[in-house]
Amino acid sequence: MRILFTKRTFAPMGGSEALTYQFATRLAARGHDVRVVCAQTFNDRPSFETHGVEVIRVRPRGGLLGSLADASTLVDLMPLDDLARAAEDRDLIHNVGREYLDSSLRVAEELDLPIVLTPLAHPGQFHGGDTPADFERYRRATAITTMTEWERGWYGTHGIDPYRLVTTGMGPNASRSHDGAGFRARHGIPADAPIVLFIGRRERYKGFIHLLDAADVVWRRHPDTRFVFIGVPGFYGAVVDEFARYTDERIVEIEKAPSEEKSAALDACTMYAMPSIHETFGIGYLEAWLHGKPVIGGDIPPLREVITHGTDGLVVPQRVDAIAAAVTSLLDDPALCARMGAAGEQKVRDRWDWERVLDRVEDAYARAVGTHVEANEALA
Repeated sequence: MRILFTKRTFAPMGGSEALTYQFATRLAARGHDVRVVCAQTFNDRPSFETHGVEVIRVRPRGGLLGSLADASTLVDLMPLDDLARAAEDRDLIHNVGREYLDSSLRVAEELDLPIVLTPLAHPGQFHGGDTPADFERYRRATAITTMTEWERGWYGTHGIDPYRLVTTGMGPNASRSHDGAGFRARHGIPADAPIVLFIGRRERYKGFIHLLDAADVVWRRHPDTRFVFIGVPGFYGAVVDEFARYTDERIVEIEKAPSEEKSAALDACTMYAMPSIHETFGIGYLEAWLHGKPVIGGDIPPLREVITHGTDGLVVPQRVDAIAAAVTSLLDDPALCARMGAAGEQKVRDRWDWERVLDRVEDAYARAVGTHVEANEALA
């Protein structure tokens, strides 16, 4: 199948960006003809090929100011002519994360192509994809892929045809590392010190501040515990430096790390904690399970589906006391940690192996192509 992905950035890092990268490169490895159109905001490299994927980069409309506005992700300044040229020989358009959603829908309709959406909506969050205008856009899609059954049902309650909704989930974005000892040595962490790990963009909703403040409570019982935070600042983190309140060597802040270093951190850690209140899925939990580690997530519907509370991790309210209690309970019981980590590792193999995920993505494509009614047929 000839597939066109639309995304603001094509890269193996980040949530929706990593998902698009994995979809595109793995579908290309399965023999599909895959092309990606993304922004050429501050880079002169117009196009290239990677892992069998053709990547076309175009400059947003409006010159420098347009590029700056486009990078905010709140506006769609994709040049329609450029997008149409990239789409005209395709069988299907797949938009991930709602970036360039309006332009993708418009070009799909103009060229009479089926379009698949993976909206990754965060209900209740600013620009979370849950407004009436958003649902009007979703109803124009030929098919929608979701990360969880909860999300699938959520779209169904807003008038989306259930047949056009396919739950695919995702697989881990990390590779299995065995460099945990090296990670500890590189960051001065003793070999026997427990590690509570957060990997993610430092946005307030992800709970990194609450986890940071839970450290004082955890240290009363487990004073050797290290709290490691890996991730670039989001909007809030760029304005307020919460780490300035802590000069303790037991808080380890790593702003940027290559994927190999993140995987090594997962191998080194005792548990992974991201008590977020807005997630579609949370790929970090899968990556922790890939390394046999238990997880702590936020008590929200999508994460209650991903994490089986008490079996492969814990879901907790985004409160300092609740997070500290969860961390302490796992540190108190290493055998429980091991059992939860093993259960999570098995879950990834059973449900979110990438080949299984791609089978479901291809099913969504088959439904989109099979149910798409061409304009000349609709008018006949």
